[in-house]
Amino acid sequence: MAANKFWKKKELSSLEQQVGLALTQIEGTITEVKNLRLSSVVDFTTKINAKKQVYLVFIPYPCLTIYNKISQKLLPELEKRVKATILVVAKRTIESKWVKKHRSQTRPNSRTLTTVYDGLLEDLISPSIILGRRTRVRVDGTKFYRIFLDESDQKDLESRLESIKDVYKILTTRDLEFEFRRDDTFYQKKGAKKVAQK
Repeated sequence: MAANKFWKKKELSSLEQQVGLALTQIEGTITEVKNLRLSSVVDFTTKINAKKQVYLVFIPYPCLTIYNKISQKLLPELEKRVKATILVVAKRTIESKWVKKHRSQTRPNSRTLTTVYDGLLEDLISPSIILGRRTRVRVDGTKFYRIFLDESDQKDLESRLESIKDVYKILTTRDLEFEFRRDDTFYQKKGAKKVAQK
């Protein structure tokens, strides 16, 4: 049963079987989970010295749109069943601009290092969104990135921020600092009633 939830993978570790079984159980309540597949599951607990278990789940890039639609419902359910902090990331590849099969070949923008790193960060903080980002340099010359997140998502994300920082540091060697602030963009959500102007 658990093997059905994995993309082109037959031999599963005990951790992957546990997450796969949890997903098959969730299928009863969230129907969209049936189309979701996983690539692999990695235990990051010892790597980042976390007090609670931290698992990084890789999903194939084509499944990212499915995951984004159901992430708000899926993540809390999955964490309850597995009893760990779960971070989900799409599997992306970085291509070198020097390696070419033909001299006229150009590298797609989605395969550049910057785009892949930005995509990883967006996946890790999902379902929240990034309101702004700044690159800062310390006195000793080291860089860190200040990321501004929506204030309304603070309750959901606050407990996960430390593990997100540590996992992102291992994956990309970049230091992060998070800040919450109010979203001042003036737009109307779909389906909201228009306010009559006086």
